[in-house]
Amino acid sequence: MSKTRKFLVPLILILGLIQFIPHEHPTATAEASAAFTTDNNELKSILDKACMDCHSNETKYPWYAEVTPLNMWIDGHVEEGREHLNFSEWNSASAADRAHMSEEIVEVVHEKEMPMLFYWLIHWDAKLTDAERKVIVDAFGGIETNASHSEEGEDDDDDDH
Repeated sequence: MSKTRKFLVPLILILGLIQFIPHEHPTATAEASAAFTTDNNELKSILDKACMDCHSNETKYPWYAEVTPLNMWIDGHVEEGREHLNFSEWNSASAADRAHMSEEIVEVVHEKEMPMLFYWLIHWDAKLTDAERKVIVDAFGGIETNASHSEEGEDDDDDDH
């Protein structure tokens, strides 16, 4: 038996056998009232195609997410994405937290760090155009600014009393 065959046969057997290990994708629940909403249909469409699979509780897993060990790798990225930003819990965050998340969104989208390369290589429609990036940056830049102004106003009210 050749060296290649001695390596490939056990590898294929191991990969085949680990498919029988039970695996469940991470689940999370949040009240519908806590989810991010917008009247901007263009923004919603962009977020749905490029962000929501990793940054919400509404992940749509592709067929290959059922293949071990890919499922573990994908689930790790989804869990990490939700830890950083979960649009399903947006409204349950404080104004200051939403302002911070908005600032982070603006930064990573502007710097083209999101969506991640490996994601849009598989999901070609998730690659954002400059115009789509501008829609996101403009929308969340406004949230960041509005939150800062409202917090300044709250501080002013406290000084008056």
